[in-house]
Amino acid sequence: MGLMNPIYLLLSIFIVAVIVFYLFRKQYQNKVIPSNLFWEQVMNEWQASPWIDKLQKNLLLLLQLVILFCLMLALAKPYWLVKAIEGDHFIFIVDTSASMSATDKGITRFEQAKQEINAMVDKLNGQDVTIITAGKDPIVSLKKETSKSVTKSRVNKIRLSYQTSNIEKALRLAESLSKNNNTTIHIFSDNVKKQDIPNMKKSIPIQVHNIGHIGFNVSLQSFGVAERNGKVMGIAIIENQSGKKQSFHLKVRFEKEELFDKEVDIKAHSQQIVQIPSLPKKDYYTATITANDDYEIDNERTTVFSRSYNNMYAIGDVNPFIIKGFETVGVNVIQLSEKNWDKEAKDGVILTEKLPMEKWHTSLPLFVVNPYKEKHVNLQKSIETKNDPLFQYVDFAKTYIKSAAEINPPKTMEIIARSGEIPLIEKGELNGERAIAINFQIENSDWPLQPGFPIFLYQSFHWLSEQHDFQGFFQPGERKWVSADSKSQSWKVFDANGDFIRSYQLQKESFTAPSKPGLYQIISDNKSKYLTVVLDDSEQSIEVSSSFEINQEKLKASKQNHVQTISDTWYWFAVAAFLILLIEWEVYRRGIRR
Repeated sequence: MGLMNPIYLLLSIFIVAVIVFYLFRKQYQNKVIPSNLFWEQVMNEWQASPWIDKLQKNLLLLLQLVILFCLMLALAKPYWLVKAIEGDHFIFIVDTSASMSATDKGITRFEQAKQEINAMVDKLNGQDVTIITAGKDPIVSLKKETSKSVTKSRVNKIRLSYQTSNIEKALRLAESLSKNNNTTIHIFSDNVKKQDIPNMKKSIPIQVHNIGHIGFNVSLQSFGVAERNGKVMGIAIIENQSGKKQSFHLKVRFEKEELFDKEVDIKAHSQQIVQIPSLPKKDYYTATITANDDYEIDNERTTVFSRSYNNMYAIGDVNPFIIKGFETVGVNVIQLSEKNWDKEAKDGVILTEKLPMEKWHTSLPLFVVNPYKEKHVNLQKSIETKNDPLFQYVDFAKTYIKSAAEINPPKTMEIIARSGEIPLIEKGELNGERAIAINFQIENSDWPLQPGFPIFLYQSFHWLSEQHDFQGFFQPGERKWVSADSKSQSWKVFDANGDFIRSYQLQKESFTAPSKPGLYQIISDNKSKYLTVVLDDSEQSIEVSSSFEINQEKLKASKQNHVQTISDTWYWFAVAAFLILLIEWEVYRRGIRR
């Protein structure tokens, strides 16, 4: 304990002065009086409450001394040494990924992280606190807050995003928010390693708190169904990530109706493929494993059953290389005239060439070649492709293309191949249906001569034809622009239990998938579609790494007792002096009365 203003201890001279004045106060003198009648009355009152008067002689002195002592301490401002957390600005990075929902003794890693943060906040004394949630994109939830109650309230409101956490992005954001040399970053996660920490411009002290233990987990890695010879068959891939053999049941259901049940035994650290020979036709199927493990979120998967299109309708004049290419991979191509094609094409994929964008109003998937009216420009730069399933086993970058239209595609169409800023191939949705656009003339390229050409057509047809009542697979919280026809601009999203999630106006906003993995239903214009939110592959395990520290030597007062002043100490001493002054006045008043 110490004093912030020890100079004020010199005021103790007033305490000594009061004692001196008390010792040398005026003494009583002996006098002769004519009568003692009044003294008898005074003595009677004194005998009625003798302790007050006996105490009166010394109590006033003691009270006055205490008042002076409290006022002196209020001015001196005492403090004491306490254990404190290092730093003036604390940045808490909280991992909100799915693996943080793994449990340890009945409590999730995420809840443990929030408890540890709140415990650290309780030890703070006016330092700034910033909170960053680390999902796919980091979000600042709280910035430079000094109030403990506000900070703890915000911590308790943080929810899991189930997204794969991008710790590097979160650290870059934290670095930009640290403006002084006494900032400390605390990361609360479960599997952050030293190699995950990027090289930062500032040597900021970082403490990584990896929470949890190496528990056991049985993961349903994959589940799907397909129709073969009039039968619906399924397949499930299950992985035992624990060190012991596990036995459990694999169950498949539709809503509450159980369709399949099989007992499964898996050896430690191994995978097993489970065949499901026959299932009744349903809109969707939910597979569940009954393993009582520490990570429930990957014990269930849902897949939507949808019949595929078998036909492709070629409208008007289409390059024969394209038609022949689709026929080579087994697609049944039907030629239709441009006049009545919309009446004859009922079940299949539309194939067209040079069909203007304003005429893309179709309720069927679309494969269109050279649709834009803009002037074509010669390509000057090499071809770049995205890592897209359509390009699997296709080396499109080696294709020679003379020219392409220099355009800006719709928001709902993603550019998967380009030459500089010129789009070559686009993939996405139009009017609520899938679409692929080839932005160059086939005859101005050598693509039909490339071995990957028929493979691309095969994969394109299957992507276009599959699951026309299935909106697709989404990552938790994934945002995407979705195209819908004029009658289906409003979407209402419901979970598997039929509970309303939220609505979207697609002409005004992009669609954001729900955070929690599972099946969701979309209702639009009295039509129903399904979408599935699935975990990223990196979130299908619950590995734990050791906690560690970086740059701790940069702290100005590393791991030492920090001097902290109690800011309201002087106030309480002043209040105590005032209260004692009231008591002293009351004692003095009673003494005068007697």
